[in-house]
Amino acid sequence: MARNEFRFVVDGVDLTPDQQTLIAGEIQKAGLAALGTANAKLTNPLTLGHGNIKLRPEWYGLWVLDGPFAQDLGQKINDIGFWIQR
Repeated sequence: MARNEFRFVVDGVDLTPDQQTLIAGEIQKAGLAALGTANAKLTNPLTLGHGNIKLRPEWYGLWVLDGPFAQDLGQKINDIGFWIQR
């Protein structure tokens, strides 16, 4: 399974937690839009992540998983009933 990682780094600028969260959300949206622009062939994508640095700093960002691993992980998430209703 291939893994591609893209980073956006801001150095030398002091940002408030609210600014960091806002920027993270915008980067997440841009990354998903870039997948569409690049015509990436995703078979069964699962998107995980958040921009809340107070919740779990090590999860800061967005992961797009695809393929059998995404299917298996998605099923496990469904089995424990972890979802946010919109």
